[in-house]
Amino acid sequence: MSVLSWFKKCVNLIKSSKQDAALPRVFSQMQMPDITIPKQQAYPLVTPMVQGDIYAYQIHCLLTLKGKQAIDALITNAGFEALPEHTTHFDGLIKHSNQSTSLFLNQYADFAGVCMNLITNDQALLEQLISFKSALPHPWESFPDIAPDTLGSLQGNIDFWCHYFWHPYWLSLSQSERLQYPESWREFSEFH
Repeated sequence: MSVLSWFKKCVNLIKSSKQDAALPRVFSQMQMPDITIPKQQAYPLVTPMVQGDIYAYQIHCLLTLKGKQAIDALITNAGFEALPEHTTHFDGLIKHSNQSTSLFLNQYADFAGVCMNLITNDQALLEQLISFKSALPHPWESFPDIAPDTLGSLQGNIDFWCHYFWHPYWLSLSQSERLQYPESWREFSEFH
């Protein structure tokens, strides 16, 4: 399955889940948590999601297996149970064990890591996610056959990866963190 197909599937699942799982009722405006999001965040970014009738926050990211395991631990510690295996393809709604909060999770293994879209209205979990920091797989792991200095216009999977995962990650890094990447990938990141 291509990444573009996966992304379209995510959008369609959210749309179909609105009808099937009543996501607008699950993520109603009355249950939208009031949290403060700092201007500069570590990756993955927590962003408000006011789309259609869904009022919640989301993270859309690519993580290493270690990063995905760390997020799963945060989710479990926040009171959510019955999480799928770290790299198992999953699309679904998970309810909190003691509260009226929920999370919608879509995950899929790709780009040498785990692509994840998480939507939640759980304030305690969101506060932990805001202070959480993780990394993506290195670009040369996600694209082992690509030399960054040969890329001009981006299309397809690398465009999706760059736009939705790499660029937000790169912008979250400090100057000293950026210097840890090979020069060719630093130039690629500044150009794209």
